[in-house]
Amino acid sequence: MSDHPKSVKPCADCGKPFEGTAPARYCPECRWKHRGLFPVKYVWTPERDQVLLDRYDSRVKGRAAEIAAALGWPAWVVKKRACRLGLAHPWPADRRDWTPKEERFLLHHAGSRHVHWMAKQLGRSETSVILKLRRMKISRRWREGYTLRELELCFGCDHHGIERWIRQGWLTGRRRGTRRQGPGGRGNGPADPWVFSDAAILEFIQQHPLEFRLDKVDQFWFLDLVFDGGLVTRALATERRLEAS
Repeated sequence: MSDHPKSVKPCADCGKPFEGTAPARYCPECRWKHRGLFPVKYVWTPERDQVLLDRYDSRVKGRAAEIAAALGWPAWVVKKRACRLGLAHPWPADRRDWTPKEERFLLHHAGSRHVHWMAKQLGRSETSVILKLRRMKISRRWREGYTLRELELCFGCDHHGIERWIRQGWLTGRRRGTRRQGPGGRGNGPADPWVFSDAAILEFIQQHPLEFRLDKVDQFWFLDLVFDGGLVTRALATERRLEAS
């Protein structure tokens, strides 16, 4: 049992009152932003690197798992280190160029079907499809706006942090307006989900850039939608449509 009595006090970050002991400074929703660095779990030594150099071959199925089992580590650690050492083969031996028919297929289905489905239909990897869509400047999203769960994945935080942004008035969202029915048609189903427009997310990023951690943000999403101008372009287009209406 703790020697420090609990009391209600304001959070040093968001100002929200919370119950905690005297040493506690942040509420449960803000503590994750102030945690220290975690110790490195898997340490590569010159001896282990040499084992990888001698035995690794990405063309041999199960070779990474064998090395990982010998080290007592997960296979993904071995594969990641092999990529850094230049041992992985980034392209398959039967790499082929994109045909006009495949490009038309992407133009027709991008945004309406999942990348996994398109990759399976084309007989290509998901990475290959994603890179091709980026080169063709085709968005994988078929509707404007993000759900609360999608923003969790994009910003790398839990729903508590996003809900705090909403309470503070920093991030503007709306309810989707779908009818949720509980068992037997009663109106006690799940809460109506949030949806956030591109313009609202852009405004939040511009006005509160220190409220989220860049090392937690999904890099592909951030680069594609912010630095490549996708998010800005759609926000401006939406604003022009509203002004014209």
